[in-house]
Amino acid sequence: MLKTWSDKGNIVGAQMRHRRAMLKRRDNLLQIYIGPSKRLVNLAALLPVLIGILASSPLWARKNPPRPFSLPVVAILNGAQVPAGMYELTCETQGSAVRVTLLKDGQFVATAPGVWVKTGIKYSEDQALLRVNPEGSKSLIEIRFAGASRAIVFDQTDVTVHYSSLQH
Repeated sequence: MLKTWSDKGNIVGAQMRHRRAMLKRRDNLLQIYIGPSKRLVNLAALLPVLIGILASSPLWARKNPPRPFSLPVVAILNGAQVPAGMYELTCETQGSAVRVTLLKDGQFVATAPGVWVKTGIKYSEDQALLRVNPEGSKSLIEIRFAGASRAIVFDQTDVTVHYSSLQH
């Protein structure tokens, strides 16, 4: 069958109408109207912003189940004095960063940022590593967990530096 110019025109015209309809549907998928002013917002432009917000939020932090933690002496954690006793310890981890929170009888006692550090030694029991400060107080600087070969090391933001001036 021989096609005439008018048949080709109809076929080409139908293909063009089909492509325009496809493009219009695609544009409708990428755009939404926001608010009463019906301003047009392109979702493709918002996607990097949304990814940035979600990546920087603590939504991705993993909260480990609480575990008992015994502190044998009064210690300072992130500037807060923590009395000796049994506590409920919770850890929120995000990569190697961790936030430790201590609760006693369901009440908040202290929280501190730290990092997970591989020690290469598998501990047989939970341990609290304390630093004796110059004035005699003790600071909690590391928590080691039984059965694990890693520990939580706390940021040393509560270190007090003493200066003295030399007089000649």
